[in-house]
Amino acid sequence: MAASYKHLTITVDWFGPYTSVEEAAAAAKEDFEDGLYLVAGKRKSQHGKPCLQYVGIATRLSTRLFTSDGVKSVTRDRKIWLGEISSSAPPGKKTKATKPTIDLAEWAHAYFLDLPCNTKKRVNPPPRPVTVLNRWWKKDYETPARQRPHRDWPDVIDYLGNGYGGRAAWFGQARYERFMCD
Repeated sequence: MAASYKHLTITVDWFGPYTSVEEAAAAAKEDFEDGLYLVAGKRKSQHGKPCLQYVGIATRLSTRLFTSDGVKSVTRDRKIWLGEISSSAPPGKKTKATKPTIDLAEWAHAYFLDLPCNTKKRVNPPPRPVTVLNRWWKKDYETPARQRPHRDWPDVIDYLGNGYGGRAAWFGQARYERFMCD
């Protein structure tokens, strides 16, 4: 089996929630060079409960948050989480400017959670098998969150590769399909 197809396990530590772009950007400027961000809330004319809307990546999170269309599209009840990869990168030659762990974590969230504001990475599954473990922390970066920030945000996303599909687990309960926002 080629190295590019070996299963990769990625741990993402999420910090937040931040209720404004300014607050999230200030935290990112102080503590993050690159990473992920996930936005929950409601888009214009959306009714019902806030839902997961967009996941993105940036090499400079503090500036990207201000220019992201995914962040701008969430206009009400906005909550922003900043994600940091806490697992090591796969060995081998670097083929893209973006770190493979960040790229695959974003791709797995966008595709398997079918996030409405992610258009490109919802079309196809990630290019290689990946398992993403999500852990949530409060804004002090030391205190673990007692609950997941949103009912639709799984603890684990597991993709075994083409032909096998993916699954997500919420504290041991597995769901074996992609998820839509209400």
